[in-house]
Amino acid sequence: MSKDSTVTVSQAQAQLPKLLKKDSFTISRHGKVIGVYLSRDRIEALIETMELLGDPSFVKALKEYRSGKMKFVDMEDVKW
Repeated sequence: MSKDSTVTVSQAQAQLPKLLKKDSFTISRHGKVIGVYLSRDRIEALIETMELLGDPSFVKALKEYRSGKMKFVDMEDVKW
């Protein structure tokens, strides 16, 4: 999270409805982070990523993609 997404406790109390529209932000007190807010969408995305990375077949496919070994086919060319 960037520096501009960190707010103080006082700012968080005063601007909570506006802040909750953000994807994420941190709350600090005396210059130290004391809390983190992640939106529901962000948390669901993190969970999905963890689930995918826990699947050995997905990890294998991801490695193949990154190495350039994976080939893609246009769906229009697939014969059903």
